[in-house]
Amino acid sequence: MSIAVNWANPYETRDGAWFKGNLHAHTGEGSPCGSVPSQRVLDLYGQAGYDFLAVSDHMYLNLPERSELTLIPGVEWNASKGGHTGIYSLDLDTIRHAIDSEDHDLLLKSLSRPDTLVVLNHPNWQLVPHYRREQLYALGPFDGIEIYNGVIERLPGYAIATDKWDALLINDQRVFGFASDDSHVETDIGLAWIMVRSTACQPAPLLESMRHGNFYCSCGVVLSDIRREGNVITIESENAQEFHAIVDGGRCMARVSDAVIVYDVSGLDAVYVRFAAYGPGSTMAWTQPFFLR
Repeated sequence: MSIAVNWANPYETRDGAWFKGNLHAHTGEGSPCGSVPSQRVLDLYGQAGYDFLAVSDHMYLNLPERSELTLIPGVEWNASKGGHTGIYSLDLDTIRHAIDSEDHDLLLKSLSRPDTLVVLNHPNWQLVPHYRREQLYALGPFDGIEIYNGVIERLPGYAIATDKWDALLINDQRVFGFASDDSHVETDIGLAWIMVRSTACQPAPLLESMRHGNFYCSCGVVLSDIRREGNVITIESENAQEFHAIVDGGRCMARVSDAVIVYDVSGLDAVYVRFAAYGPGSTMAWTQPFFLR
């Protein structure tokens, strides 16, 4: 994408606060497999403590009129051969034109613009195989992939897709990791989310922060701070029990049984490092990658 990203430190900008949100939610009005009315979806996300939401129905631009949540316009675009892509933009015509597109490659090229966010959805969903590695290498440009998709916990496939994320990163395809619950029924709501550091809980600054990578993914672990000072990266958490420092292709270089990790990357022979946090039960969180070269 055309926006400039500080890949050495996506969390360099420390202004603002953390806001909880989900970019992948469906309703009964706009998705054939959704069953929850739009207003009920908004109410449930609000009750679950979310600050912002994108209603990304399949090939349908759903714009709810009333919500206490900050709403980001979006759609889930469906390729004829199975791949699904989340498209988010404040320019509604961009989304409408995307819905009318039939060619995935041409669509992604047309969306390479600083006011649009593009995420490849549930790469490890197996009902219709989504995004083999060879496809991911050939596709582009796009901003990120879903590294955790909650609804795949109950569907064929694997909810976690950090394997394909690492395959992209080591191939020097610098993309962000996203998490969502991909809600279709009420019990899907609240499975996973992203925490975005932004100066305001408004669509434009939220999207800008996401486009720069100033966010992390979670299905239960809360990260209170992420910072890099020189060669030292520090991650602090409210409820993490263990941190992993993960480098090229998914190799774990360090395990720390604590709610904080202080990791010195000087002398580390790696292209990038990212961090995974593990909390009570099966809860996790994931940072964006810090590129070292």
